[in-house]
Amino acid sequence: MSATAPADRPNFVFILADDLDQTTSPYWAAMPYTASLIRDRGMTFTNGFAPTPICCPARGTILTGKYGHNTGVLTNSGDVGGWATFAANGNEEKTFARHLHDAGYDTALVGKYMNGIEADPTHVPPGWSEWYGSADNFFYTGYNYALNENGAIVDYGGPENPANYSTDVVAAKSTDFIRRAAAGDEPFFLYAASTAPHLPLPPAPRHADNPFADDAAPRTPNFNEPDVSDKPWWLQQSARERSAQVAVVNNQDYQNRMGSLYALDEMVRDIVETLRSVGELDDTYLVFTSDNGYNLGAHRLINKQAPYDESMRVPLVVAGPGIAPGTDNHMVAHIDLAPTFLELAGVGIPADVDGRSLVPLLHGTRPASWRTDLLGQYAGPGVDGQDGIAAEAVAHAAAVYLDIPPWSGLRTERYLYVRWYDLDRSPQIHERELYDLSADSYQLTNLLATPAGRAENAALVADLDTRLNELAACSGATCRS
Repeated sequence: MSATAPADRPNFVFILADDLDQTTSPYWAAMPYTASLIRDRGMTFTNGFAPTPICCPARGTILTGKYGHNTGVLTNSGDVGGWATFAANGNEEKTFARHLHDAGYDTALVGKYMNGIEADPTHVPPGWSEWYGSADNFFYTGYNYALNENGAIVDYGGPENPANYSTDVVAAKSTDFIRRAAAGDEPFFLYAASTAPHLPLPPAPRHADNPFADDAAPRTPNFNEPDVSDKPWWLQQSARERSAQVAVVNNQDYQNRMGSLYALDEMVRDIVETLRSVGELDDTYLVFTSDNGYNLGAHRLINKQAPYDESMRVPLVVAGPGIAPGTDNHMVAHIDLAPTFLELAGVGIPADVDGRSLVPLLHGTRPASWRTDLLGQYAGPGVDGQDGIAAEAVAHAAAVYLDIPPWSGLRTERYLYVRWYDLDRSPQIHERELYDLSADSYQLTNLLATPAGRAENAALVADLDTRLNELAACSGATCRS
């Protein structure tokens, strides 16, 4: 790896929300600082995607720039999921943090790393100068959790001390790192990962009476979808239970989600103010996104994992040196973040990275070619049968996390095509879905639900199958073609 001269290297602050949906929640209303300090100063990508829309695989893809089938992490636990699989497959040696650290960057992670790390709570992955990672699943609740602080476990207490609120701790440690790193001679990279707005995180006490405290979740056209007879077997089979859960927990979930964003927004404000106070703001790229989206009752779902837009679409805004305010509608994804960081830092991009650098788009250049389709993947439930967060943290809403089977999908500019498999991950295709997004943006009508529809779309499905098979086996350059 080669790097530019130290004086030319920018800093980075990467702010990762948890389960923040792009399509449904009015999240900017709860995040005015993030809107004014990052969104309005930079580039908003209107078509950002999480190829594997669940926590651990998404974070593995962000860190490496590789699809889940190349990291080996396609769910949250088990033999093809979780931190243990990510580490066992050698991915921690290949993250953008490792490459940046080797090139002289001071690097820090604060907050959530990856599901399963609680099995080895003092582990500090290579590539991180400083580490303040969550060490147990209670981090999701906001209180009474532990952090691994550079190899030492530090316990944080309950709400009797408001400073223990997890997002505020992430904010405090982030700003402290920036101050100390700015005093040094090397550029820095900060990865700040609160769990807002992931269930069951409540709002910070100071935000208990926020404007969304009594609101109902948005009622989109596919909310609690009344007719799921064209949906896959697993959704039809669980439709009644899911609908009941939507009625019971949906509004409270939404109220907590929106309320928790206020502290995340204040964290962004504090980070930007600190960068400005130490004279580093003009030399720092600020990136805000989420690991995956979230279904707030769409198709009777309250979860992620599914191939629908609510799960797969994520916010992505980038501000920094040379980036003019604006929007970009190219299809971009988590696989593109690692190569973007490396190119902006002047560090060589490994050949086996699956994504493409966003640098041309950030500078307003329209590349001669760009992807027009994207792979989606999910390996089904992990060993805990939920594949969400730990059971003790969601006991009050455990039934929401009914199993979603494995799937693979192709998202094009016009179509969403999905192949469903059995829960045992058999390679045999159980059934298919096809949606024409130009006419059906809420994915209400599966064009393959009837014999006539299957016959009418047979040639299209054959073409989509061919392309999906190519991407499902791609690696490196073949993923970028």
